[in-house]
Amino acid sequence: MVNTIFRSMLVTSLRDKITLFYSLMFPLALIIGLGFYFDDGEMPVKIVSGVTAISTIFWGMQGIAFQVHFQRNKGVYKFLKLTPMPTMLFVSIMILARTVIGIVVNMVVWGIGMLFLQIDITFGSFLTTFLLIVVGTLCFTSIGFVISNLANNEGQINMYSNLLQLPMIFMSQAFYSLQNAPDWVKIIGKLLPFEHYVKGLRNAITLDGSITLAIIIPLAFMIGSLVLSTYTFKWESKTTTMMKKSKKLA
Repeated sequence: MVNTIFRSMLVTSLRDKITLFYSLMFPLALIIGLGFYFDDGEMPVKIVSGVTAISTIFWGMQGIAFQVHFQRNKGVYKFLKLTPMPTMLFVSIMILARTVIGIVVNMVVWGIGMLFLQIDITFGSFLTTFLLIVVGTLCFTSIGFVISNLANNEGQINMYSNLLQLPMIFMSQAFYSLQNAPDWVKIIGKLLPFEHYVKGLRNAITLDGSITLAIIIPLAFMIGSLVLSTYTFKWESKTTTMMKKSKKLA
């Protein structure tokens, strides 16, 4: 049962062409475009780390949210409800399956970015980046699962995703400094996982600085999101549930 669910999630994830575009093709185009204009100083490192982080958040949050929403509406999960499988195990399998592909996608983005911008790839930078991408993908995919549980339609998925993604990206120092930003922007940015994640990716490339918070903060968000995903998980769509209630009343 576990292997079947895992393989099914892998197959459906690979069919998600829209998310693959925004997580793979769009970031690569962004690296190439930015690389032509900002190719000196620390910018190449910022571009690779920042764009890789954006790829991670796009794949994790919106990708799984739409995928789970689609499968739930198709009635895929209602039969699994009859099995003795714990909800947390089921949620974890789907998050892990999505994470496996996300790791590959993000490592491709990172690797091509490093080569295109002519940044040296060392064994240490590769290994550290891989570890961070695993943690980051797990984190944002878990958050995306929460979004899929709270949203009742695709419009709400877009709204909830943007409400979380945009503050994370713009309140981070992925591409620019927040030195002159208001204190409240800096505080909120440091409370969110994206800032620590992108900083960790940058430190992994330069092999200078700590990655401790880049692991601890995303892991904390991952655990919290996993628990919340399990608590809020719906085996059937709201429309299906309402139809059943209407039939009972009739």
